[in-house]
Amino acid sequence: MTRGLRCLLHGNVEAALLFNPLLILILVGLIIYLVYCMVVVAARLPRLRWEKSSQSTALGIRITVVMLLAVDWIYLIMRERALF
Repeated sequence: MTRGLRCLLHGNVEAALLFNPLLILILVGLIIYLVYCMVVVAARLPRLRWEKSSQSTALGIRITVVMLLAVDWIYLIMRERALF
């Protein structure tokens, strides 16, 4: 992720995406969250509250996160093999 972030900071989005696609997803999520926080604070709006989710929903979220990490990891391994 460090090389991808460095490319992103230099304005090379394509290279950052090639280094680590999960980095882009994480950064987009963080940007959306920060914009949400700024709007809530600036407009003095009530925060959104998360209701306690069902066990099946929580399990689905956990499985999705693990699958995203696994797919990213497999992509990184395959990309390194293709380079050498």
